[in-house]
Amino acid sequence: MTKQFGGLYYGWLVLAVSTFLIMTVFGIRQSTGVFVTPMEADLNWTRAEITRILSFGIFFGAISFVYIGALQDKFGGRIVITTCLLILGLSTAAMGMIDSNPIPCQNCTLHIFNISITAEYLTFLILHGFIASFATGGISFVTVHTLLSKWFVKRRAMANSISAAGASLGSVFFAPMSAYIVEIADWERGFLTLGMISLFVAMPLSALFMKEDPGDLLPESEKIKSSSGNKDFEVVGPYFTKKISEAFRTPPFWQLSISYVVCGITTTMMGVHFVPFAEDQGVSRVTAATIFGFMMGVNLIGVLTAGAFAQRFQQKNVLGVVYAVRAMAYLLLIVIGGTAGLWIFAVVAGMSWLSTPAMTSSITADVYGLNNLGAINGLTNGAHQVGGAAAVLITGELYSLTGSYTLPFALAGITLIVATYFSFAVNENKYSYKFNPINQKLATA
Repeated sequence: MTKQFGGLYYGWLVLAVSTFLIMTVFGIRQSTGVFVTPMEADLNWTRAEITRILSFGIFFGAISFVYIGALQDKFGGRIVITTCLLILGLSTAAMGMIDSNPIPCQNCTLHIFNISITAEYLTFLILHGFIASFATGGISFVTVHTLLSKWFVKRRAMANSISAAGASLGSVFFAPMSAYIVEIADWERGFLTLGMISLFVAMPLSALFMKEDPGDLLPESEKIKSSSGNKDFEVVGPYFTKKISEAFRTPPFWQLSISYVVCGITTTMMGVHFVPFAEDQGVSRVTAATIFGFMMGVNLIGVLTAGAFAQRFQQKNVLGVVYAVRAMAYLLLIVIGGTAGLWIFAVVAGMSWLSTPAMTSSITADVYGLNNLGAINGLTNGAHQVGGAAAVLITGELYSLTGSYTLPFALAGITLIVATYFSFAVNENKYSYKFNPINQKLATA
């Protein structure tokens, strides 16, 4: 591996590819809401039946994060990411064929949540709920931010923010594209197209250009030097972990995890229910997907702004402000409602939407170091997914009971107050090595 690529530090190429991979995978997964109503119509499934599988997939993805993080710590990011892109592409493409070629399932009489399992429904459960959901964990902020944290130190928050901006770009491009394909063709071709992009574009880029770490070629501009000026010493943090269990005994792990549960609740529920909610407001599917894509476009500004502020201010304060802004967005959506409410929500929420992962990952790396970062990121991101899975399921069930999204959206807004408090409560001055550095003698061979 070389330090440079065309005269540039190779880390910038890793960041560019990482951003594209995040864009692709988040774009695919955040397009899910586009497929809800056409699948309802074609397969005679209810919205609650579809969201049960979607919420199960998110929950199973939470479990995968824990294992994915540990696998990355053991085998490296490129192997894990490339393999998961292969699996995701195949399973997503296969979802486009569940109506014509379901798995054999004659006389299925199994009942879960009072519904009969058909061949198509069981196929969708296996492909989306298990296979694709597990694979998605391998191309997520768990793996990408863990890898980027090795390539960037001083500019870690900014690098993570740039990669997180890829998720915004994914929604800007993939949600309207998916809606357009569904509109002019059908939902089956929509899934097939998304699968092909993962297989023939994203996977080769990962295999060719992703590198694990810079080794001893990290440029001086990224290093935090020992205050002693002695090259035989390195800077570490007071709470850098040798075992993952050490993180469990410190407040930042729980403060960040609780806040991240709320992040999962308030973003994942909209990834599934935003388009159906907009359609209930009389907005067309394509227009709704366009508004959601516009929100992700606004988030490009929000996530990069948060990254820039994190270079100058404590990251936990930036994180707290981001959650507070998102709470305001939910309040405005409920109070104003209608098409105007959707656009206002897109502007205000867009400034906060994906700024939280970058800040959370950066604080985690600064507090606990790189030794167990994959596994720790897996746990915090798993908490995010658990919150998201519960929110998707509960939102679908409450909609079925009330015929409205007002109650679940109000509850989501309340949880954001909790996340704001816990984010501001993180004591970076005590736990982060940037504010409380320790000079440690380098190990000798």
